[in-house]
Amino acid sequence: MVKTFYLCSLEEIAGKSFLSIGFIQKLKKEGKKFVYFKPIGIPKSAFTNKADPDVGFILNTVYKTDYPYDFISPVSIPDVYYVDLIDANKKEEFLQKIKNAYEKITKDVDYAIIEGNPSIRKFVRVGIDDVSIAQTLGINELIYVSTESSDRGIDNFFFTKNYFEFRNIKIMGILFNKIDYEYITRIKELTEDHISRYNIPILGIIEKSVELFSPRVNEIKEQIGGELINEQAVAGLSNIVETYLIGAMNAQAALKYLRQVKRAAVITGGDRTDLAMAALDQEVSTLILTGFIQPDMGVITAANEKGIPIILSPSDTYTTMRNLERIRPGIQEDEMEKVLNLIEKDINWDLLL
Repeated sequence: MVKTFYLCSLEEIAGKSFLSIGFIQKLKKEGKKFVYFKPIGIPKSAFTNKADPDVGFILNTVYKTDYPYDFISPVSIPDVYYVDLIDANKKEEFLQKIKNAYEKITKDVDYAIIEGNPSIRKFVRVGIDDVSIAQTLGINELIYVSTESSDRGIDNFFFTKNYFEFRNIKIMGILFNKIDYEYITRIKELTEDHISRYNIPILGIIEKSVELFSPRVNEIKEQIGGELINEQAVAGLSNIVETYLIGAMNAQAALKYLRQVKRAAVITGGDRTDLAMAALDQEVSTLILTGFIQPDMGVITAANEKGIPIILSPSDTYTTMRNLERIRPGIQEDEMEKVLNLIEKDINWDLLL
């Protein structure tokens, strides 16, 4: 009998790929026989490679397998305009593909790590949501992943619990992920009266890691369709960005904010030489110049001296920020050990293995 770790969440971008990477490494370290499975992959676009980039990354790094990609992620549905691309008539076809692949790869293993849809609400319209998939695979317990660093997370959890019970599905446990340090104590306070009394264990509380959950400059560049204009600072594309700062004020006023933040991406117009130079005097990770306006050569020279990449954005400031709000930072290949350390330290493996 295969023991499943089906990771699901109410919120999107809950870190299920991060958790999958950690689970894979932990089971590998323990010498367990296991598989990784993502029933529905989400490619970047309807008109590009149909592979899910997260699945591809996992297959190229921590999870080497002889099974082809289509067995690991049998259904592919792009996020953009997906409502127009699938309908309820596809339900049985998709569920059968998922079931066939799952049964094939789990024949000789003890554990299965299943990375669920972006949200338990996703694809519910056509009946290929997480609960429907779990029921098709004969799985009756899912791991609920919560990322809320506020009491709203408790409401979301009980909404999910009640919804699952309505559909005859149980919660194996709740896993808090990417939680702000100051809220961890609050979760522990709420545990006895609001979680444990319902016989639902807390599997772990993983603190939000700036190093792991913040985007790199290169990810930002790709997200906004930007162009690196100072190749001398190409090494800076691996810089971590902790926050964004829009430079719409004068340089003197901007300094007050620049001094309060570290590793920021400063977003301003290419014609704002004063603000760009002020930013370069502080600890910033990158300059993002909007409107595709080339900066003064003095700005490029100063950025090269400090190894700070300058990214030209083809969009205006508002559109650039909207695009950045949708960024999904990914785990980097050089961060695998950090992932394993967090997973081992903050998850109660006695409850899982």
